[in-house]
Amino acid sequence: MRLLLTVGAVASFMASQAVAFEAAHLEQLRATGSCEQCDLSGVGLVGQQFPKANLMHVNLREADLKNTDLSGSNLKNADLRRANMEKAQLADTILEGARLAGTDLEKAVLTDANLLRADLRDADLGKADLRRAILRDADLRGALMKRVNLRDAQMVRARLESVKLERSDLSNVKANRADFNQGDLDRVRFINADLRNANFSDSRLERADFTGADLTDAILTAANLRRANFSGANLTDARGLRQDRLDVACGNAETKLPKGFTLKECSAEEEEPVDEAGPEVGPES
Repeated sequence: MRLLLTVGAVASFMASQAVAFEAAHLEQLRATGSCEQCDLSGVGLVGQQFPKANLMHVNLREADLKNTDLSGSNLKNADLRRANMEKAQLADTILEGARLAGTDLEKAVLTDANLLRADLRDADLGKADLRRAILRDADLRGALMKRVNLRDAQMVRARLESVKLERSDLSNVKANRADFNQGDLDRVRFINADLRNANFSDSRLERADFTGADLTDAILTAANLRRANFSGANLTDARGLRQDRLDVACGNAETKLPKGFTLKECSAEEEEPVDEAGPEVGPES
C-alpha cells in the first residue's frame, strides 16, 4: 500500500511539474513584452494585455489565455497545445508552425493571422473569426469549426479531413488542393471560392452554396450533394461525380459541368441565403 501511495505521489508531482511555468519568465514578459523560448506552461493570464509580444518558441501548453490580448504578437513555433484561448484577441498574430492541437479557440479573433503549417488538430474554433487568415499547409484534421468566418482566407493544401464546418462562411477562400475528405460541410458557403483539385470525397455537402466557385478537377466521390447550389460554378473535369448525386443538387445556365452530366435549375427557395449561416462576429473591418 505504501509503495502504491508513493508511486501515486510521484506521478502527481510529475504531472504538476509538466505544466509548471517559470516565475522569472512571467516577470520578464510583464516587464519587457518579450519572452522568447520561455516556459509559461500552465500560466494563467486571463483577460490580460500583451499586444505585439515576442513569444517565439514559447511554451504556453495548457495555459489559460481566455480573453487575453495577443494581437500582433509573434508566436512562431509556440507550443499552445490544450491551452484555453477562448475569445482571445489574435488579430495579425504570427502563429506559423505553432502547435495548437486540442486548443480551445472558440470565438477567438484571428483576422489576418499567419497560421502557415500550424497544427490545429482537434482544436475548437467554433464561431472564430479567421477572415483573411493564412492557413496554407495547416493541419485541421478533426477540428470543430462550426459557424466560423473564413472569408478570403488562404487554405491551399490545408488538411481538413473529418472537420466539422457546418454553417461556416468560406466565401472567396483559396483552398485549391485542400483535403475536406469525410468533412461535415453542411450549409457551408463556398461562394466564389477557389477549390481546384480539392478533395471532397465522402463529405457531407448538404445545402452547401458553391455559387461562382471553381471546382475544376475537384474530387467529389461519394459526396452528399443534396440541395447543394452550383449556380455559376465551374465543375469542369470534376472527378467522382455521378448523375444520381447531381440529381438532388441544382445550378443554373452558367454552371459548367463535365460532358454528359445535367443539373436542374435552382428554385428561388434554393437560391436564398441559408438562415444562421456563418459566425456571429462584428462588421467587416
